[in-house]
Amino acid sequence: MSRVGPGHRRNGLPNQDAWLLRCMPWGELAVVADGLGSRAMSHQGARAACRAALQAATAHCCTPGNVAAQPLLAALHAAWLENLWPHAVRECATTCVLALRSGPLLLLAQLGDGMAVACGPPGKASFLLHAGVTDFANVTECLHERHAPEAWRVASLEAADFGGVVLCTDGIAADLVAGSETAFAAGLLAAGHGSSARTQRREARRWLQDWPVAGHTDDKTIVCMMAPEGTENVR
Repeated sequence: MSRVGPGHRRNGLPNQDAWLLRCMPWGELAVVADGLGSRAMSHQGARAACRAALQAATAHCCTPGNVAAQPLLAALHAAWLENLWPHAVRECATTCVLALRSGPLLLLAQLGDGMAVACGPPGKASFLLHAGVTDFANVTECLHERHAPEAWRVASLEAADFGGVVLCTDGIAADLVAGSETAFAAGLLAAGHGSSARTQRREARRWLQDWPVAGHTDDKTIVCMMAPEGTENVR
């Protein structure tokens, strides 16, 4: 679910976030991307990143549970460049956060800001994939001309240890109190568990519209993959 930020609405700008959630024969994929506000076509870059992640995952998930992170991310970058045409790469810079579940593997990968949390079942630990730290304020890693594998944060987890995954862009992550990220994600998944997809979408739409942080301006995007109890499928 995504909602354009108040600042962009006032200035007549498009939503620079994008998201994707797919259930495929090889597993499940969730992606959020946040185009850099300083780049004129970053909304196109964010959309292209989501498509590229699906293309890369489809190409590299022929054998469930046998996914190597670095070849996958290199393929994502190459597909992203192809998807940008006819736009200039430098004007399409975007962050990218993804979760991929294939067989017993849960892969989290993050480039730039935002958040990825894999939530454990009650009584079990959750996992927060930390964003990288830069030397300058308002600077974030992003997809650009050159693939930079060292800039990605990656975690390979056992899917059976986690009941769901929450991804969000910085419009949400930056407004959370430090240290509350896993509790926030767990509460969100708990609230949606057992309800229909239609109800979940309606509640998410209302929740983003009534975002409680005063003075917020950024676009907001959040995606949840929930594993129903007793199954290996993600909704």
